Amino acid sequence: MARERSEGRRRLALLMSATSGSLCALAMVVVLVVYGTPYNPLWWGVMAAILVAAVLVPRALAPAVEWVIDGYRDERG
Repeated sequence: MARERSEGRRRLALLMSATSGSLCALAMVVVLVVYGTPYNPLWWGVMAAILVAAVLVPRALAPAVEWVIDGYRDERG
C-alpha cells in the first residue's frame, strides 16, 4: 500500500504542477501579447519566479490534496 500511495502522490504532484505551470505560462504569454514586453527588465525575473512558484507550490500541496481524497474514500466505504 505504501508503494501505491507514493506512486499516486507522485502522479498527483506531476499533474498539478504541469497544469499549474502550463496555465501560468499561457497567461503570461497572453499578457505579453496583449500588453507587450515589460518596460523594466527586472520584470522578466519576477515572471520567471512566478512561473517557478507555479510549478513548485502544487508539489508541496499534493499531500494535502491526497489527504482530502483519502477522506472521501474512507467516507464512501
